[in-house]
Amino acid sequence: MNQQGCAGKLSGFLVATMVLFSAAFVSAADFKGVSFPDELTIGAEKCSLNGIGIRKKFFIDVYYGAFYAKDKVGDATAAVESDQPKAVVIHVIYKQVDADKWVEGWKEGFAKNTPHPDSSLRERMETFMGWFNEPVKKGEEVRLLYEPGVGTHVVIKGVEKGVVPGADFMQAVWKIYFGEHPASEDLKKAMLGQS
Repeated sequence: MNQQGCAGKLSGFLVATMVLFSAAFVSAADFKGVSFPDELTIGAEKCSLNGIGIRKKFFIDVYYGAFYAKDKVGDATAAVESDQPKAVVIHVIYKQVDADKWVEGWKEGFAKNTPHPDSSLRERMETFMGWFNEPVKKGEEVRLLYEPGVGTHVVIKGVEKGVVPGADFMQAVWKIYFGEHPASEDLKKAMLGQS
């Protein structure tokens, strides 16, 4: 085979390979080197990526937070109150977030945004926090997936710990991210696609 024939075949192979790889990466959003899927399936519904941001604490990057919803959400009230399939995905970028830090963060967030839960909601908050009983290391994820009529699925490091029933519980958790006293104002805006 002559050089021109080889070059043509190689060129065709490279183009085909590039197209293949492009197709593979079209379905994921890259955020600072971390790949987030463009869609998540919750129950039978597909939820689209709404926004991604960084959670910092004391100038340290702790995790990336991604918000997904069936219908695009641009304001905080709709993010909390809409009874639609939606999710918050937490991708840890700090070396390790220990169990006590998770629980401390949830307690603080609940206290600031849902200060007077009734006994039923308080009990479900305790159950939820009890599932955070081990460290989550860099590269691992926590997924909070709300399925209307079922509850909030809690997935830690790829393992579903359980489902917490009730839209009131979902709203209490979502207020930690989108309420008047969010864990991070910058993260809130980014997940709403405002920054």
